[in-house]
Amino acid sequence: MKKTISLLCLLCSAIVFSTGACPPINNNTCKTIPPIEIKNNNGLYIIKIPKERNSNIRPYVSKLLTYNKTVFELTNAELVVNAGYFDPNNQKTSSYVIIDKKVVLDPTTNKSLMNNQAIKPYLNTVLNRTEFRVLDCNGETKYDITAHNTKPPFRCEIKHSIQAGPMIYPDLRLSREYFVAKDENGNVTRDSITALKKCARTAIGIKDGDIYIIIANIYHKVTLPELYRICEDLKLDKAMNFDGGGSTSLNYKGTGNPNFKNLEITSDKNKNARKLKSFLVID
Repeated sequence: MKKTISLLCLLCSAIVFSTGACPPINNNTCKTIPPIEIKNNNGLYIIKIPKERNSNIRPYVSKLLTYNKTVFELTNAELVVNAGYFDPNNQKTSSYVIIDKKVVLDPTTNKSLMNNQAIKPYLNTVLNRTEFRVLDCNGETKYDITAHNTKPPFRCEIKHSIQAGPMIYPDLRLSREYFVAKDENGNVTRDSITALKKCARTAIGIKDGDIYIIIANIYHKVTLPELYRICEDLKLDKAMNFDGGGSTSLNYKGTGNPNFKNLEITSDKNKNARKLKSFLVID
């Protein structure tokens, strides 16, 4: 019996390679892995990672700033995208990162951030900004997007997380995460990530267990309120902003998606990518 199942799966593999579909021999013993789906609307990329892929999604951090493409080559991943905030002057993080249940990047070690007089009154808010989480719930992998200090659900542990912000959807938290501030007359006095101006953007969302990466390159710049509406149109459950502007970077092998094979996105029209601190890696 085992030999028969093995032969059937070998036959299925051969047909999948040539046609991209599995014949209806035995759906329980022979299943195809759905590809990463990509749609490009004039520089606005919507990338869907179906939950059926059982992808290995994890952060990657670099001791010294490095390029997204370098991490892509080092990890041999299917897809790598830029993620958390950092200080380019001292190469220290401005975002928490957890890998394998251990804090590997801690913004409280960044003296430049902690001693910033403009931020000090809002420091607790800044340190509690939104993060993307990979949860281990009794052996089942789940995803969440929530504030850093939020406790995980019952019987779940934070396996990996990477912080940036703000939360985009279902609630755009520009002021509550101290990215935007206004005076008593409603005039903008602070816009730390040019949230209200059109820029290249990187965002991550979740919907029914699927992961969505949204990239707006320099030919399709958007504000964060516009990005909110994109997430609303996609009917995402939750979405958050990753570092954007000059940090926007993505590399994708496209092994199961030949239309986007070896896709590389940088925010600069001359492809002069910026060196970064933290990344999200997807296999």
